[in-house]
Order: sequence, then structure tokens, then C-alpha cells
Amino acid sequence: MSAGDREAEAQAKKGEEGPGNERDSKAAAALKVHWCVSLRVVELVLSIIAIGLVVGTLNTPQVVQSDHRHIAVIFSAYSSFIIITGVLIIARLLGETPGWRTSLGFSILGVIMFTAACAVIFYDWHRSYYANMRPNKQAYDLLISSGVFAVINALVFLIHAFFTFIKEAEY
Repeated sequence: MSAGDREAEAQAKKGEEGPGNERDSKAAAALKVHWCVSLRVVELVLSIIAIGLVVGTLNTPQVVQSDHRHIAVIFSAYSSFIIITGVLIIARLLGETPGWRTSLGFSILGVIMFTAACAVIFYDWHRSYYANMRPNKQAYDLLISSGVFAVINALVFLIHAFFTFIKEAEY
């Protein structure tokens, strides 16, 4: 079998795959190119959801009986990464690409900050839930949900840091 025959056979097999596989390959190629931006969008959405859940509960005095340092950790993690990921996404849309070390640094810092925020939330939830005689169930559910979103976001930041380090990819 000559090289021309093998190439014609490969082209014929490629033609048999159909238009659905071509669409799938385009989606896979786009994901390979834009994986970093996609993860940043997920991080941004999770941060917005987490801060939205925790805002209402901090106004309930019986729920969070923590000092201002705990509240500062929670809000600094959530709000700072809303700003950071928002700026990185906008910069990417405008054509700027920060280096992979900068992206890795932000991702590692995100893991640390969101882990600290979820630890504070779980600690405050546990301490105040068992201290109250009549806990406000809805407020406690919002608080624990915010902590769960913080854990998920820390995992997304960790995955982002891992892939950025492995690929040494420009953002």
C-alpha cells in the first residue's frame, strides 16, 4: 500500500465521522484554547454566589456571633476575588495576557483565602448553632451554603493552579 493510498484511506475515514464529530472537535479545540478563562468565569460566579449567601446571614445577630476579624476574612476573600477574577477576565477580553506565574499566584492565593473563609464560616456556624436555643434555620442554611460554595471555589482555584503549573500556559 503506497503513501497516497494510506492518505486517501485516512481521508475517507475522516469523512465517515460525520458533521457531529466535527462540531465536537471544534468545541474541544475551543476548550483547549479558552480553558483558563472558563475556569476564571466559574471562579467569579462561585464568588458572587458565596457573597450573596453570606450577606443576609451576617445581619442576623444570633447566627454569627463572631468578632469583626472573622467577618473581615470572609468578606476580604469573597470581594477581593470578585475584583481580581473580574479584572483578569476583562483584561483577557481586551487582549492582555498576564504570565502563567501571575495566574498561578492568584490561584494559589485563592485556594488559601477561600479555605480560610470556609474554615471561619464552619467554625462560626458550629459554635453558634449549638449555643442558640432557637436557631434561625433559614439563616443557618444560608451560612452553611456559603461555606460549601467557598469549599467548591477553593477546589476550582486548586484545579486552576494545577493545570496552570502543569501546562505553564499563558492566561
